[in-house]
Amino acid sequence: MRYTGSSGIREKWGEDLIESAKQVALSLASRYNRIAIASDFRETSDSLCSIMSGYIMAGGSEVYFAGKVPTPTLAYAGKDMDAAVMITASHNPAEYNGIKLWNPDGSAFSEEQMEDMAEGSIVEWNKAGSLHYVDAISMHSDAIMKRARSLDGLKMVLDCSNGAGSVITPHILTSLGASVTTINCHPDGRFPGHPSEPSEANLDFLKKMVLGEGADIGMAHDGDADRFIAITSSGRYLNGDEIMALFIRYYGFKRVVAPVNSSMLLDRYAHVKRSKVGDANVSQLLKETGYEFGGEQSGTQIFSDWRYTPDAIYAAVMFAGIAVENDIDDMVSDFPKYHTLREGIVYSDRKQMEKRIERFVANYDAETMDGWRVDLGDAWFLIRFSGTEPKVRISVESEDERRAREIMDMILKEVKE
Repeated sequence: MRYTGSSGIREKWGEDLIESAKQVALSLASRYNRIAIASDFRETSDSLCSIMSGYIMAGGSEVYFAGKVPTPTLAYAGKDMDAAVMITASHNPAEYNGIKLWNPDGSAFSEEQMEDMAEGSIVEWNKAGSLHYVDAISMHSDAIMKRARSLDGLKMVLDCSNGAGSVITPHILTSLGASVTTINCHPDGRFPGHPSEPSEANLDFLKKMVLGEGADIGMAHDGDADRFIAITSSGRYLNGDEIMALFIRYYGFKRVVAPVNSSMLLDRYAHVKRSKVGDANVSQLLKETGYEFGGEQSGTQIFSDWRYTPDAIYAAVMFAGIAVENDIDDMVSDFPKYHTLREGIVYSDRKQMEKRIERFVANYDAETMDGWRVDLGDAWFLIRFSGTEPKVRISVESEDERRAREIMDMILKEVKE
């Protein structure tokens, strides 16, 4: 089985993915009795979900099927189970699919748990498990609405990227009183509206709708709704780090967890403990430290007093609650402007690439938790190997745009083949 870092298994549809699904299902059945399972709306999700459900039952365990739902909804449904399985490739293109595993407390399986998965086997016919059904959407919706405030008077635009968030987020927001204009909120595993990652480049129409409708905010999910980003009434795109900073200031969080590629903006407002990249790593460190809040620049947020899941539905509702009584543009107007550059280098020989990187960073005091991160005082850079492709990812950040460009050019010159 090939694991994609903290993202579980994620790859293009084909024999390898099907074989991995069989192995993971039997491994789960060898150690867990009650297992919740669900999928997103990708074209291959029905097949992969059926394969895994069948092999889990063939391994002797009970399957609790939650249907087609967002990832955080499935994770919530797993709170009374021994484990949960989500069939999704998150924000990846339509030809991909994947498997992500969840613990009852809402945290994703750690890399250690994934690597420690035991081999399983098919049990005798009279010991096979059974199929049950759970209403995960109602469970998740009811729990969120009990925590939420009224959204009466809020005017907003919501883009669910044709993903699984379409079946829950619009309904919660409207039930709480918001006036919601929806775009791309009909599930379609081919993602016809735009690619499923809620990057600024993919959300130009959402910006136009917010401005055209005179909305207070716009929000967007990725394909499985474990990410959300926001657009202000002026059309400003807020990335994951900026949304985290807003939550930190509004709720007064003092101690937060964020990965090594997150912005210095967070350090302005809280004590930040860095983790490896990946929401599973953020979640694990939150549990270990007892810190209140965490997330990633990609648009995931984890509230420790809620669940250890990157629950973008819960986060979106909490964000909307802030927008009811505050102008988001005003709240972020004094955020310092950081210039972040990101580049990727494809390599042919990993060992040679490692040698070039190590030779370059030898002149710096580098943190090597996840790649090589160097703090330069007025800037920082990170060089790390991708977990999914033969590529080195480079991130640079500084308040001075020219300084950031100089650092990036220097790294590219020294590290490129």
